[in-house]
Amino acid sequence: MTRLLPALLASTFLNTVAIDIVSAKEIAPSVDFQHESLFSADEIAYDQKTETVTATGNVEIVQGDRILKADQVIYNVAADTVEAVGNIALLEPSGDVVFADRVTLSNEFKTGTIREIRILFADNSRLAAYSAVRESETKTVLNKAVFSSCSLCEEDPEADPLWQLKSSKVEHNKADQTIAYENAVLEFFGIPVFYTPYFSHPDPTVERKSGFLAPSAFESSRLGYGLSVPYYYVISEDKDMTITPLVTSKEGVQIATEYRQAFETGDMVLDASVTYVDERDRENIKTGDQEIQGHIRGIGEFALRDDWVWGYNFFATSHDTYLEKYDISDADTLTSTAYVQGLRGRNFTRLSAIAFQALNEEDDSGETPFVPGWLEYHYISEPDKVGSRFSVDVDALMLIRTEGQDTNRLSASAGWHLPHTSPSGQVMSLDATIRGDAYYSRDQLDDPFDPTSDTSESVTGRVIPAVSFKWSYPFVRSTGSVRQTVEPIVEAVWSESLGSKNTPNEDSLSFEFDDTNLFGFNRSAGLDSVEEGARLNYGVNFGFYGSEGGYTSFLIGQSLYESNDTGFSEGSGLENQTSDYVARLAIQPNEYFSYSQRVRIDQDDLSLARHELDMRLGSDKNWFELGYLSLADDQAAIGLESRHEIYVAGRVQLADFWSTYGSYRRDLEENDSIEARAGLEYLDECFGFALEVKRDYTRDRDLKPETKVGVRIRLLPFN
Repeated sequence: MTRLLPALLASTFLNTVAIDIVSAKEIAPSVDFQHESLFSADEIAYDQKTETVTATGNVEIVQGDRILKADQVIYNVAADTVEAVGNIALLEPSGDVVFADRVTLSNEFKTGTIREIRILFADNSRLAAYSAVRESETKTVLNKAVFSSCSLCEEDPEADPLWQLKSSKVEHNKADQTIAYENAVLEFFGIPVFYTPYFSHPDPTVERKSGFLAPSAFESSRLGYGLSVPYYYVISEDKDMTITPLVTSKEGVQIATEYRQAFETGDMVLDASVTYVDERDRENIKTGDQEIQGHIRGIGEFALRDDWVWGYNFFATSHDTYLEKYDISDADTLTSTAYVQGLRGRNFTRLSAIAFQALNEEDDSGETPFVPGWLEYHYISEPDKVGSRFSVDVDALMLIRTEGQDTNRLSASAGWHLPHTSPSGQVMSLDATIRGDAYYSRDQLDDPFDPTSDTSESVTGRVIPAVSFKWSYPFVRSTGSVRQTVEPIVEAVWSESLGSKNTPNEDSLSFEFDDTNLFGFNRSAGLDSVEEGARLNYGVNFGFYGSEGGYTSFLIGQSLYESNDTGFSEGSGLENQTSDYVARLAIQPNEYFSYSQRVRIDQDDLSLARHELDMRLGSDKNWFELGYLSLADDQAAIGLESRHEIYVAGRVQLADFWSTYGSYRRDLEENDSIEARAGLEYLDECFGFALEVKRDYTRDRDLKPETKVGVRIRLLPFN
């Protein structure tokens, strides 16, 4: 039968037994003792003489999202005790399930005992003990306890899990949300491998808790033997940090730290490292002195109001090769920026300052620029009755060097844009702009590619009118589940630079002609270089699109100039009246395969001046990647170094939890390896292990090629 009993019985039992004693997960519910709870059993009896309520047979108490089941529940009002017996199971709203054979509470439900307790947490970790004693409202002690996050073997549930932690005494302190072990023994497959007299970790209610993270060990030809043991420190709810000491046999101790903090208006991250090592010369020979080496890096962004933010990112190091030596970064230029920016609708404003640190051997710090101020403003109007829009762009730049050219630039442009689609499906757009640039420069080289040429101070300016008309006509045909498209595209462009021809060039020294800039007013990356004259850009875009999302697309195009003097350098692909061909092929029939290929084909002999290929095959567990890049030698004239390299990488799942992975990069031009990596990894729900071998073939001053072997072990959920 089913009856409603006073909530004092059910609520007190549930809240006290379930939360304060047997659950290792903190819930802190709000219990209303004025409401009743559902109490059902095969038989319920009340003895007035002994003031005892006894529920027997399939006892079930439901209050809110909590469900308690037992064979028998006895509540003695006079003695103020509650006893549950037989096949006790408690389901918490959190998903935790608690099992026990007998629960006894007394002393106004503040103390009690539990026999044969077993807890299955929501994260599938398990805690079992011979008995448990609740010593206070916040402290529970378990005797002869075992904890593990490993699932039991389906074929042999009695078999030892992959790992388990056994302890003679376990204390769960809900006040500080910790589970502490005395005389703890870590076992793998039932074999003891590690003993500690004391060990603690956060209980499952804790999302963040101070403590040591998984250690890692390695052997490196550069650093020797190394061991790092990170420590995670929770400072408060809004901030924490990780401190990682690294001990090496060749370079001593390095201390690294990462600090994180959240604010009401944004967040920030700061990481840094420092070490005190023997000074070495360019040949990696000790000089006899010692020096401090390190780095600092940070990023943050904060809201000033709904449409305005300010932020920064900075990166600096004490030595050019330090970052690569300690595997922090392989960047050859570090950029630091501070900015304020606003975005309202289609309008954007940004004021920034930028600093650079060049790390290559040939870099001259005196020639490295610093940008104390850079203003960018972009305005686009709403469309008018005919669909046209107006735009305004303003760009103001100040760039200085301790040695070399200083540049100040003010640029402003206005534009009008009219898109149109005809009833027959032809897509057209008419664009007209006029831009004015003013420059003031000091120590400007007469020949920017000759550092020995004379320098001068000048004030220059120019006006750049431009107009373009772009037309495309996509044809679509459906064949079964595939849609085929053919889209011819033609764009006529005219622009001219009226005024000084000797303006500085700071932001357009490097240029690459490819499918991404086949169409447009100006192909240069920045504002300083201007494409002049009349030209015709044309191409064809083919596409095949399946109903399931797969597609294949192919674009090929070329540019034709009115004059032989295009203004572009040799090797750019645009130096002749008829440009090189550019093409792009993209194939992705499904989520398991993708292929892209981009080429630039010399228009004279049809040789490949640029060739880039990327392919990925497989799923998340098993995959293979191939990358290939070839840049012709003559591209060095336009600021791009010739490159010819191949890259392969992949991962193969060997068994349910075992996988192997690797990658390899090779310079085909020099016929030298760049980097190789191979690893073996095991990862299941409770344990992780990784062994990795890495070979870095880089030679850079005091850095010689390195072979590094690393090992990492994880015990989940501890790390």
